[in-house]
Amino acid sequence: MREHSCDELRKKLLNKSHDAILVDELIIELLKDNLISDARYAESYWRSRANKGYGPSRISRELEMKGVSSEDITAAEAEADIDFFKVVESVYWKKYKGQDWQVNKEQAYKEKAKRQAFLYRRGFDSEFINHAFSLAAEGSNW
Repeated sequence: MREHSCDELRKKLLNKSHDAILVDELIIELLKDNLISDARYAESYWRSRANKGYGPSRISRELEMKGVSSEDITAAEAEADIDFFKVVESVYWKKYKGQDWQVNKEQAYKEKAKRQAFLYRRGFDSEFINHAFSLAAEGSNW
C-alpha cells in the first residue's frame, strides 16, 4: 500500500462506481482519523520521485495534477530536504557517463541542446543543468 492524496482517492473510488456522497463522507472520516493526508502524501511523493531522478519542477507539477495544494507541496519539499544538485549529477552521470560531446562546434551545440532538453523534461531548471554541465566540463567523475 502507498499514500494517496484526497483527490486521487476520491477519483479512484468514483471510477469504481461508488456513490459520490458516500465517497465524500468516507474521505472526511479518513481525514479526521488522519488515515489520509495530502501533506504526508506529498512528502512521500517528493522522496519517491527524486529517488527516481526527477527534478523539483516536474515533481511540483505532478503533485498539482494530483490535487495537492501548493502549500502542502511547498511544505513537503522543505520537509523532504532533497539535494537536487546530487540528483541532477546522478541522472546526468547515469545517462551520459563516458560520452564526450565536444568533438566539433556544431556537434557540441546539438548534443548540449539535446542533453539540456532531457534534463528539462526531467524537471530540472537551468541552475541544476548548468551545475551538471560544469561538472561534466571539468571531466569530474563525481
